[in-house]
Amino acid sequence: MYPRLVAVGVAMLGDVEVARDLAQETMARGHRNWLVVSAADSSEAWLRRVMINLVIDHLRRRRVEARALERVAAAGSASETRHADDVPMAEMLAVLSERQRAVVTLYYVDDLPIAAIAKVLGIAPGTVKALMWKSRRTLMRHFAEEDRR
Repeated sequence: MYPRLVAVGVAMLGDVEVARDLAQETMARGHRNWLVVSAADSSEAWLRRVMINLVIDHLRRRRVEARALERVAAAGSASETRHADDVPMAEMLAVLSERQRAVVTLYYVDDLPIAAIAKVLGIAPGTVKALMWKSRRTLMRHFAEEDRR
């Protein structure tokens, strides 16, 4: 399960080391909450949900930090505010919302069916399908604009 969690993290974040750290934290939380995890319908779904939540928290923190660095830079500091990601998929998914990013990653990277994604994220299968449709549309528009440049 650990390698699959890392793959999800890498796809969503573009950073292998952070993905490994978050996957380790996910496994540690699973161990600490074993009574809850073992009673769940699917321990894998529970772990995936924790991993997605940790990734989303990390992305939010990263955005807040970037905004803070931009404010400092605007005030006259020579701070570097952007970091190049080495993983193309993470760059591609950056244009999506966090929920869209989670759905696309679980579908294409973790190879989960719609019903399993719905279970992991605690949403209806129809919502998963709608998020997939919106994600594809957003990505097509984004790359069409890139091609025009």
